[in-house]
Amino acid sequence: MSTVLGVSCADGVVLAGDRVVASGGHVRSRSRRHVFDFGRVGFGVVGADVDGFADRLASEIRTYRTERGDLDIEPFTRMASDLATEFDAAVLVVARDGDGRPALRAVSPDGGVTADDVAAFGSGASVALGALEAGHDPDATLDEAAALARDALSAAAERDAGTGSEYDSYRLSA
Repeated sequence: MSTVLGVSCADGVVLAGDRVVASGGHVRSRSRRHVFDFGRVGFGVVGADVDGFADRLASEIRTYRTERGDLDIEPFTRMASDLATEFDAAVLVVARDGDGRPALRAVSPDGGVTADDVAAFGSGASVALGALEAGHDPDATLDEAAALARDALSAAAERDAGTGSEYDSYRLSA
């Protein structure tokens, strides 16, 4: 599958995700992005049709911006939630809240939404989440949060064949 994770800290939010695509116990690709950067918003996604989900959400983002301007966390989360159920995808979204602070939301494949300081989805999620929870510091800098995200993905890659060692990341600073 793959693994995506998010970490909130005093300086902002970091998303990270590896590039592996695995199914049926075999690695199919080591070059698919799972983390996407749209400037003031970003998302990480795992599921069967990552490209289809990413294309549709990118289209929704462009339409929203054209019609209404900047996108904050609430409408962005609703968009991702609606598409998650359609694509059976698990998604982490990052955008600014109503007060302008970076926010992280986890959207499950059934469309359920949770807000937490750390989150992970995918085949290595349990290992990554354990590493995130053990090392999370809400007062950390963005660089420290990025290092924690990298270390959590590395731990997942060591223990999960569906998680790779190469990754992409997205940062939204406070």
